[in-house]
Amino acid sequence: MKIKNILSVGAACSAFFTCAQAQEESPFSFSASLDQNSHFMSYGANVWAGDTENIGDGGTFNPSVGLNYALSDSSGIYAGAWFDINNYTNTPDVGPDLGSKVQEMDLWLGYYFSVDKFTFDFTYQAWLYNGENEGIFDLAISYDTTFAPYVKFHNRIESHNGIEKGTMIEVGGTLYEGEYEGIGYGVSAGVGFSLDDYHQAGEEGYAYSFIGASASKVIYSSDSVEVDLHGGLTYYDTDETTTGNAESGYLTSNIGIGFSF
Repeated sequence: MKIKNILSVGAACSAFFTCAQAQEESPFSFSASLDQNSHFMSYGANVWAGDTENIGDGGTFNPSVGLNYALSDSSGIYAGAWFDINNYTNTPDVGPDLGSKVQEMDLWLGYYFSVDKFTFDFTYQAWLYNGENEGIFDLAISYDTTFAPYVKFHNRIESHNGIEKGTMIEVGGTLYEGEYEGIGYGVSAGVGFSLDDYHQAGEEGYAYSFIGASASKVIYSSDSVEVDLHGGLTYYDTDETTTGNAESGYLTSNIGIGFSF
């Protein structure tokens, strides 16, 4: 059930590409992140519902790791894992836990290549929770120009606990980015549509839109590792009928520490 919010294309892909470019001596690069999120927003749906209505109600701890192998200057393969760790068990019931407080583990394997200013990204994901696997296949197409526009086709190809196969489409980009006193910052936005009952049976069309502001600062850098602090705020406007949310709007927050090797 993951973003997997704003990380869907922008943050995840840029981290892989940045690492691949930085490691000129080796085609391998590794990244890791320890993040605290106020909400678990999955393509417009607030997964933990009443437990995370507002910032400060609770939150989830989401560590992740990623490995990239650059096949060339314009292509590569990557793999990674993401975890949802919290105390929630009832809204909704996605248990039993995978272990301790781990509610979900997402694994992915992907391939990307660039042609001129276009980048094509193909990713298979296994979302493991409630004793089953929700299979996902994503296709993201981005264009290297002003606003860094992208379109992403998010496909549930394996049903899970009665949730049928479905497709979402997300379109977005970067509205502004800059740097001040070593702090990088940016504003991004996007909109998502359900093409065939992705969240709710019989409900299609507009699902959500978001606008988010984020910032990061490198706090340590050497020849072998770089450490950064990052965080941001994202506001989601959602269609309650399409997503099944209890509310139409959610302000979410993120703070974390990242490592690149």
